[in-house]
Amino acid sequence: MKTFEVKPEHILLLNRTVINWQDCEFGAPEVDPKRPYGNSDVYSDIAEILGIEPDTGYTWEDAGFSDDLQLRMWTLHKGTKTALEILLHTLLSSNVFSSGVYTADDYNNNWKLNEYV
Repeated sequence: MKTFEVKPEHILLLNRTVINWQDCEFGAPEVDPKRPYGNSDVYSDIAEILGIEPDTGYTWEDAGFSDDLQLRMWTLHKGTKTALEILLHTLLSSNVFSSGVYTADDYNNNWKLNEYV
């Protein structure tokens, strides 16, 4: 069994995700890997979307974020992959998507909101 917690931050990030068309092979929709939230300064985009201020002692010119804060933002950003998978599966199968803990079988994408966590 696999488990993933969709956080409100994942939903905010997904709401600003830029979707393009990739013409490679047969073609498919894709998230813009260089500008997933509109600009190439991904940390600044994440900070703006989530209302994160630069760390004390850091400026916007030197990225504005400590290693710990960058790790937190990177982890949320990377989690949007699974959050998007859950969003697509749950909206299409049950019309429900919200923050919370979801579970699925190890080799399946049958995500369901775990109401007992």
